[in-house]
Amino acid sequence: MTRKDTTRAFAWAGRFAVTALAALTFVAGGAPAAAAAPSGKPIKIGLSLTLTGPYSPPAVFELQGYELAAKEINASGGLLGRPVELVKYDDQGNPSTAVQLYQKLLTDDHVNLLLSPFETDLTSAVAPIVNRAKVVMMCLAANPGAFRGQYPYLIQAMTLTSRYMVPAIDLAAAKGYKTMALLVQNTQFPQDLAKGIRKEAARKGIKIVFDQDYAPNTTDFSALVLKAGATHPDVIFGATYLADAEGIMRAAKAQNVNAKMYVFSIGPVEPQFYTGLGPVAEGVFGTTLYFHTLKTNGNTEFVKGFQGMFHRLPDYHAAVAYASLKILANAVKKVGSLDEAKIRDAILNTSVGTVAGHFQVSKTGMQIGYSSYALQWQHGQQQLVWPKAFQTTAPMLPHPAWK
Repeated sequence: MTRKDTTRAFAWAGRFAVTALAALTFVAGGAPAAAAAPSGKPIKIGLSLTLTGPYSPPAVFELQGYELAAKEINASGGLLGRPVELVKYDDQGNPSTAVQLYQKLLTDDHVNLLLSPFETDLTSAVAPIVNRAKVVMMCLAANPGAFRGQYPYLIQAMTLTSRYMVPAIDLAAAKGYKTMALLVQNTQFPQDLAKGIRKEAARKGIKIVFDQDYAPNTTDFSALVLKAGATHPDVIFGATYLADAEGIMRAAKAQNVNAKMYVFSIGPVEPQFYTGLGPVAEGVFGTTLYFHTLKTNGNTEFVKGFQGMFHRLPDYHAAVAYASLKILANAVKKVGSLDEAKIRDAILNTSVGTVAGHFQVSKTGMQIGYSSYALQWQHGQQQLVWPKAFQTTAPMLPHPAWK
C-alpha cells in the first residue's frame, strides 16, 4: 500500500470516529429510548422496489433496512408525535411501472416523503415527477447524474459509482497485477461504474486489455468470457448485478478461463451469490459499502436488531437504506414540520456518522461522505479484506486454476 493509500485508509477510519451532534444522535441506530406511543394520522413514506425478478435480492435487503428503521422510529415516539407508515409497491424492475407507481404514491396515496427505487435506471425515470411535486426523496442510486442540481429534491444516500471499485483496484495493484478484462452490463449503473473502473485502473497502472458491454438479458456468457480469457488478463472485473456475476463465473469455470483475481459489483455482496454458485464462488471478490464488523456509529445495535427481525446479517443495501430513513426522519424532527424545502435543506446540512459510515452531501445533494471496501468469499463466508485497516482477514490470492 502506498503512503497515499495508507493516508486514505486512515482518513476513512477517522470518519467512523465522527459522532453525531446532539440533535443527530437518532441517526446512529440501535434500540431507541422508550417514548410515548405515536398517535394520529400516519406520516406516509412512499416507495417502490424491485421485489420480484432477478434484481430483487438487494432490493429486499433495502426494504428490510427501511422496515427496521421505521420500527425503531415508531418505538421512539414516531415523527411529530405521529406514527410512520411505509407505503410500498413492487415495480418489478420496470421503469414505466415505477413511474406509474410514483404518480400513484403522490396523487392517490398522498405520501408525505419518498424513498427511491432500487436501480439507477428507475430512479432516473421517476426523478422528474418527484421533483415537480417538490417532495424530498432519499435515493439509493449511485450514479451522479441526478444529483448535479437538476433535481434539487433528490438526495443521494449511498456511495458514488466512481468510488465503488477503488478498494478492489487498489488491492489488485498492491499485488502487482498489470492487466484487466472488463465486462460491463449495458444499463445505467454498470455503465457509470465502468467509467470509474477505467479511470482508477489507469491511475494505478493497470492496462485494460479487453473491454466489452453485454445486454442486460444475457444468460449465456460463454463466448464473452472466452474472448476475455484470450487476452490472458491478470484480473477479470465485472460491472454487474447478481445474475450476470453468477453467469460470468459459471462460464469461466466451464470454459476453463483462468485469472489471478475475479471482481464483481453487487453480485458477491449478496448471500445468494454463494447459494447459487457453491464452490465456484470461492475466492471471488466483491465491493461493498458496509460490513457488519465495522466500528461505525451504532453498527453493533443495528446488526443485532436486523438479525432479530430478519434472521440474517444485513448487507450494504440494508445498511444504507436504514441510515437514509433515519437521516430523513431526523431532518423532519429538526425542522418540526413536513415543510419539504426545509427538510431538504436540513439534510443538505447534515454531516453525521451512521451505520454505513459518514454521511455528507454536496449543496446539490450528491454524496461526498460514504466510502467502499472489498470483500471476498472464503470457505463459504464473506470476509472484509481491503483496505487493510478494516480487514477481518487477509485476501487469498491468486485465484487457483480451475480443477
